[in-house]
Amino acid sequence: MKTVRLRSIELGDGDPKIIVPITGATEEEIIAQAKELNCEICDLAEWRVDLFEKRHAVSEIVKVSRQLRNELGDMPFIFTIRTKEDGGKFEGTDEEYAETVSSFLLEGECDACDIELSKGKMLVQSLLEAAKSHGVRTIVSSHSFDKTPTVERMIALLDEMQDCGADIAKLAVMPKSIQDVLNLMLASARAFEKLDIPLITMSMGKLGAFSRVAGILTGSCATFGSLGQGSAPGQYDCRDLKKIMEML
Repeated sequence: MKTVRLRSIELGDGDPKIIVPITGATEEEIIAQAKELNCEICDLAEWRVDLFEKRHAVSEIVKVSRQLRNELGDMPFIFTIRTKEDGGKFEGTDEEYAETVSSFLLEGECDACDIELSKGKMLVQSLLEAAKSHGVRTIVSSHSFDKTPTVERMIALLDEMQDCGADIAKLAVMPKSIQDVLNLMLASARAFEKLDIPLITMSMGKLGAFSRVAGILTGSCATFGSLGQGSAPGQYDCRDLKKIMEML
C-alpha cells in the first residue's frame, strides 16, 4: 500500500481525502477559519502561511501554529509557504524561504510540510531532512500556472519528487484545453502505477475542475476544497466537493 499516515488519516487508503486551505491574513481570521473545520466537511487542513500578514516573522508563525493545533484537535494540518514563482505571496529569496521553513520546524506545530521542487534538489533535500528530524511528513510540490507540460514531463516531475525523498508528491498544472486535463489525469494514473509514494495531482481552473474529483481514477490521494476563499483557481466548496465525491 502506498500510504502516509497523518494522525488518524491514512492518505492513499480508501477514497481521496479532502483538504481545506486556511487562508486568513490575520491571526484572528486564521483561527476563525480553523474553528469552522470539522470531520463532517474535510479530513485535513492546509495553513497557507504565505497569506499571513506576518509571514516573515517566524516567532509569530510558531505562535499561530500552536493555536491552530489547539483549535484543530486531532485533524492533521499541512504547513505551506507558497512562493511567488509557485503561485503564492512569499517574495523572499530561496535562502529566506529555506530559513523560514527550517526555523519553523524547530519550534512550530504541524503534521506535514510542503516544500517546493522549484527550489532545487540540494535545498529541497536539506529541508526534507530537517522535517524528518522533527517527525514531520513532507509533501514536495510543483505548480505550473501557465501551461500543462507533456505527459512524460509530468511523470518525470513526480518521479523527481520521489527521488528527492518526499513522503507525498504533489503536482498542479493549468490546462488550456480538455486534452490538457486528460493528459494530467493520464500522467497521474501512470505515475501512480510506477511510484512508491502517494500522489496529489490536479488540473486547475474551471476547465480542470473534474480532475479534482477524479482521484479514484487517477491515483490522487487527496483533493483541495475551499471554505470561503480558495487558495487556487478551480477549487470546489468543500461541502459541495464532499457531496460530489460521495455521489461518484
